[in-house]
Amino acid sequence: MADSSRGFVRDARGCRHWGPHGAAGLLLLRGPDLLLQRRSWRVHHGRTWSIPGGALDAGESPWDGARREFAEELGGLPVLRHLHTFVDDHGGWAYHTVVAEALEPFRPRRGDGEAAAHRWCSPAEVAGLRLHPGFAATWPDLAAGLDGLDGLDGLDGLGRRG
Repeated sequence: MADSSRGFVRDARGCRHWGPHGAAGLLLLRGPDLLLQRRSWRVHHGRTWSIPGGALDAGESPWDGARREFAEELGGLPVLRHLHTFVDDHGGWAYHTVVAEALEPFRPRRGDGEAAAHRWCSPAEVAGLRLHPGFAATWPDLAAGLDGLDGLDGLDGLGRRG
């Protein structure tokens, strides 16, 4: 049986995206900090920082897909509380950033090799990292949307205390 998550598609603007059913990633929060991963040099946009994520399978929800990708790439999955899902709709293709709180301590382990490193950082530190282009494009809107979520009260859209 063919993997339904493989392959490139074009959105309404003509841009190419991996995953015919869209994609999802998990932005894990631990208090005011968030977990980012540095992508391996062997993957598309390697050596950039982003969140664990990837193509959705046919019929897979963004919540399930983001959790699956997180577990594959970081070698496990803590108990989570879903906070919000941000949708970056490209017209015919969408990336879902699932924001969740870790309800237990979590230490990433070696996963499938897509991640070269990981780090917990404050929202303010994110802009100073070399980000995956897709994550960089959505970070300002995503950061603004994080303001007011449980655990991030008092942060403005750039992670500064207000």
